[in-house]
Amino acid sequence: MDHYRSGRPIRELFDEDRGEMQPLPRARFDAVEWVERKADKEGNIQIGSVRYLAGPSWRGWTLLAGLRAFEVEIRTADGRHVNTLPRSYGNGGRTAGNPATLLPALTRKPNAWGESPLRGELPDGLGLRLDALNPGSRRRELTLLHRASVASGFGNAVLAMAAIVEGGRAPDPDDGAGRLAVYDAFNNPDEKGTES
Repeated sequence: MDHYRSGRPIRELFDEDRGEMQPLPRARFDAVEWVERKADKEGNIQIGSVRYLAGPSWRGWTLLAGLRAFEVEIRTADGRHVNTLPRSYGNGGRTAGNPATLLPALTRKPNAWGESPLRGELPDGLGLRLDALNPGSRRRELTLLHRASVASGFGNAVLAMAAIVEGGRAPDPDDGAGRLAVYDAFNNPDEKGTES
């Protein structure tokens, strides 16, 4: 097929253009704007009318926020990753956050549980259980939730702990540890599991 204006074959013109093209850069282009913000006493940074929760451990720190189309990446001034959250637009005055970022501070100060925004993120049964615990027991169970969250994700950790509590049991750090043969036998009924 010939080009409508030049009368030359389109394939020939395309081959000429392709020969003049420059290679793409090796590094992907990152459409990001970095801004500096100081975290408030709760560990939030303000971007427009939206607050983004870095976490209570970062209160008073000067942090960098990378604004992308769909996410906000929070880093320390020396480049350590703090949190990545979905970007929020509009004038809602809301706080965007990852509830898992609250766990480290709560494990250090379990008496702050009643005022923590994390309280509203948990299923009622699990929240009521944590309400009823003394500070030492609450610290232990929040530590378990934090460890499970790091290993399996916050949502999975909450679901597992809520199922344990709804089953009338207390979360135990040794649940399943050293007894993986039970799971091996279940997953491979034709083979015998070995004690891990």
